[in-house]
Amino acid sequence: MSRSTSSPDRQIFMVGRGGQGILLLARALAEWAGRMGCDVITSETHGMAMRGGTVTASLKVGAYAGPLIPAGSADVLIGLDAEEAMTHLFMLRAGGVSIVNARDKGLFSHAVDAAQAALSLGAPGAVNMIMLGFAARLLGIDRAVVEDIVEKISPPGALAANRKALSAGYSIQET
Repeated sequence: MSRSTSSPDRQIFMVGRGGQGILLLARALAEWAGRMGCDVITSETHGMAMRGGTVTASLKVGAYAGPLIPAGSADVLIGLDAEEAMTHLFMLRAGGVSIVNARDKGLFSHAVDAAQAALSLGAPGAVNMIMLGFAARLLGIDRAVVEDIVEKISPPGALAANRKALSAGYSIQET
């Protein structure tokens, strides 16, 4: 079955390292899908349950069964870490879209240096919000909805940085 990135039904696989905010990113996208009135199934895996270990999250939007995305089935892969994204490219279906925090595009569909942008904002921990803004723009997700979600789910001490990072993500250019 072929699905475009603008279709509401999709399987989104997210990967990064512990401490990068994969789970907050997944929560934001799940909240968006719920607000769209879609069925939502999420799952997450914590590698070694430590900062720096591999963390993955799966989001199924639409009429899917089971929480896990089978290898070769993800419509979209969002990578907060280029190395982890490269390792998990096998999760994408043929024609799937990869959106990755990377200095070079390489094998990815879309790459943006979100880490450098976050440093420039003085918020090195906000890579996830930059990637959320960038991915939401590419996927045609309404900005006002995403901004409202970020307002609601951000930890109080991170809200200002998350607002700035999300805005930067919507305007950042690909590498």
